[in-house]
Amino acid sequence: MERKRLGMRIVMATIMVVIESVSLLRVNALSIYEIQYTDDANGVSPQNGNVVDCLGGIVTHKQSGGRPRLIVQDPNYPAGWSAIQVKGWSSDAFDNVETGDWISLTNVLVEDFKGTTFLQYQGEYDPNLIVVSTGNSLPRPLVVAVDEIAAPAEAPDAWAVADHTGEKYESMLIKVVAVSVTALGQGKAYDNYLLTSNVDPNLSCWVSDYMNTDKEKGLIYHPSVKIGRRFCGVTGILEQYTGDSEGIYYDYYQLLTRNSEDFIVDQIADLDGDCDVDFVDFGVLAGHWLEAGCSEPDWCGGADLVKDPLEPEVNRFDLLRFTEYWLEGK
Repeated sequence: MERKRLGMRIVMATIMVVIESVSLLRVNALSIYEIQYTDDANGVSPQNGNVVDCLGGIVTHKQSGGRPRLIVQDPNYPAGWSAIQVKGWSSDAFDNVETGDWISLTNVLVEDFKGTTFLQYQGEYDPNLIVVSTGNSLPRPLVVAVDEIAAPAEAPDAWAVADHTGEKYESMLIKVVAVSVTALGQGKAYDNYLLTSNVDPNLSCWVSDYMNTDKEKGLIYHPSVKIGRRFCGVTGILEQYTGDSEGIYYDYYQLLTRNSEDFIVDQIADLDGDCDVDFVDFGVLAGHWLEAGCSEPDWCGGADLVKDPLEPEVNRFDLLRFTEYWLEGK
């Protein structure tokens, strides 16, 4: 009983800390959507230059280093304008923050820097970071068409996008599907590679692995990236880059992968090989329903998803696994 009382006191104390922390937010605290949404042709935030409180969102990626970054996304706005980058000005600024935490911030400077909107966590403004909750599921990546984040067109003195259609996806987790690596060495730092649609070879976008925590030290690209490599899907954080270098003007979007899991070579429940999971795949599963003796290399047409040696058949466990991936790649 005493242990139970102690546990309750700890829980209540934690709740009070969260309540006191959240109370630091001013009543006019802004959502990420309110900071990011803009009609400006160049994507500049209407809050650019202002010091604000932000209601925040879920940390989808954490980048360490001298100027650490957090990528934060509010799942309440899944269609766009819902994510932002937070840049720290000391290496230990975000030591107590983990991916999956919901954070809010006070006294942060909104700054559009080289095309991307940042919340600058600078000491001169007396900022504060509040961990509202932990262990949250990350927002599901939004599947977008390749041409929504299209690669820039090349000119003698510029690499620039024709329009800023992709602006609403800035810093969000998004995914492109059914693509192949067709070129390396793109962009200002030559660290971008070209992903081209397997459906329409006229559509391409740029991807960079500079934030990828599984990239080998000293290498530019993740080991999965090779000319000709086909992916059912590539997930990442969309970032805009603008600037001048050696007389060339840059204005482009790049999809930043986070780890090896962002590269999907095969959809697990894609039974017809078209990189998505839909009714056609369900038909394949149904066609093998209760088929026994599933084994390598066919596994009953791939319908034995669980591959349990004690039950080598297509059954309810495979159906449950199938539903986990329903509409993946769509």
